[in-house]
Amino acid sequence: MRARILAVVLTLTQGLCAPAAFAQSGTLELTSTVSGVEVWVDERPVGQLRSDGALVVPNVSAGPHRIVAKKGTRTWERAVPVVPDERTSVEIQIELAGQAPVLKHLAEVVALADSMYVVAPDFGQFRLGALRGLEKVLPEGAIAVAGTAEGTAITYRGPPPGGNTRVLFAAAADRGDALRDLAFVASLARETAPAVPLPNVEQAMLQGGLAALDTHSSFLDRDTYKDMQVEISGAFVGVGVELTRKDDVLSIVAPIEGTPAHRAGIQTGDQIVSIGGISAAGMTLPEAVKRIRGRAGTKVTLGVLRESWGAPRDFELGREQIRVQSVQSRELEPGIGYVKIRQFQEKTADDLEAALAGWKNGALQGLVLDLRNNPGGLLSAAVDVAEKFLRQGRLVVYTEGRVKGQNSRFTANGKKAHTGFPIVLLVNGGSASASEIVAGALQDWGGALLVGSRTFGKGSVQTIIPLSDGAGLRLTTARYFTPKGRSIDGTGLEPETVVAAGTPAEQGTTTDPQLERALVELRTRAATHNGR
Repeated sequence: MRARILAVVLTLTQGLCAPAAFAQSGTLELTSTVSGVEVWVDERPVGQLRSDGALVVPNVSAGPHRIVAKKGTRTWERAVPVVPDERTSVEIQIELAGQAPVLKHLAEVVALADSMYVVAPDFGQFRLGALRGLEKVLPEGAIAVAGTAEGTAITYRGPPPGGNTRVLFAAAADRGDALRDLAFVASLARETAPAVPLPNVEQAMLQGGLAALDTHSSFLDRDTYKDMQVEISGAFVGVGVELTRKDDVLSIVAPIEGTPAHRAGIQTGDQIVSIGGISAAGMTLPEAVKRIRGRAGTKVTLGVLRESWGAPRDFELGREQIRVQSVQSRELEPGIGYVKIRQFQEKTADDLEAALAGWKNGALQGLVLDLRNNPGGLLSAAVDVAEKFLRQGRLVVYTEGRVKGQNSRFTANGKKAHTGFPIVLLVNGGSASASEIVAGALQDWGGALLVGSRTFGKGSVQTIIPLSDGAGLRLTTARYFTPKGRSIDGTGLEPETVVAAGTPAEQGTTTDPQLERALVELRTRAATHNGR
């Protein structure tokens, strides 16, 4: 029976832009896979679409016409040419119909960000960052992304007729909006760029979205997550650099001493402009790390730009097994010790204790603790190191996050505390994160004098969270504060005694100007401490 036929054709009784008798006119037939879509043609409302029928607009003047459709907070628009005496069919694809693409990690990551991120995440910015990340991995022109005053817009070439299609997402977005919008665009990406695998589409969106939250949060694929677990133990294959994104530029936090990068003269603050001949512009941290690392014995070329150079220079570096000896110690002169901490690892505090307890030439009268070019490491290791020099019960650091579990206070337990001698800390722009926790705690309690230059200024805590399928999430979950409540995020710690650095080759030697000044300060403090 005709009444049981699902396909319903709705015809407007009045034409658009041209009278029925006008020869140069055609017909628009508009369809959608979802219902409840309001449609306008040249800013004139023409009705609402249903998923089981077509909306027919007759007597439309020949030539291009702007079709706009809206459903919820999403807007779809396209310029469509109408051909005289013909029916032009247009499918309005404004929402997913049927099964969504299988994105393994997107919902999981978004849920974790919603519940654990240091502040309430701006999912509108997350969505914009995710779409910009996707834009970079698709063929040029497949999808163009733009942030506008009205919201986030994507432009893509849809099926004929007509030119590019533009979809506008409202500026404000909650977690559900972001998930729906990104799943929708992932589906479009499969149509516009079928050669790009769906896992690549998802990873690009995750990296872009997390980078839009902050420069330290990132998605870790299985290989990167596995490498990070190995690196915490102090061994990995690479060239020996700690990277960050500062002012949206890939930069060196610090080269690890004794590694290929250090031997080649790469310095703190150098910018990485290319890796293996590929531009590093817009490259995520995990992607950069993966490109730099590789099999031992192979080489990688880094394009490096330094502030004092007029143009980038190429450094060809050999990859090798990087084994970071966390703690090194020696005697500078009778009674004055020197301890260099390169990185805060699982065994750093134990190695430090062994160095302090096993001093060969009698009791220490003073200590230079060198944290220069130490990019950080484990928060727990930093606390364990700081409490070696603080009396029992003194606050080392406290963290504040959005959820109760991220609000913590770490105090010294007083066991085996070494408080009977003065300490001078050496710091510079490569001293970051865990290094700044130790320096800030000792500076606040008056237990140490800082010598050198301003530290890096990374005052946030990242939690490494395992995901399904062996991947991981590095998410900023808290900010940390020194015992006096100072946040060093973006500002760093200013030494009491500022001394310009010597050359990289001089660092730690008898001609190191910062070490020389530290020794002078320490002698004075040691004499005062001993009553001389």
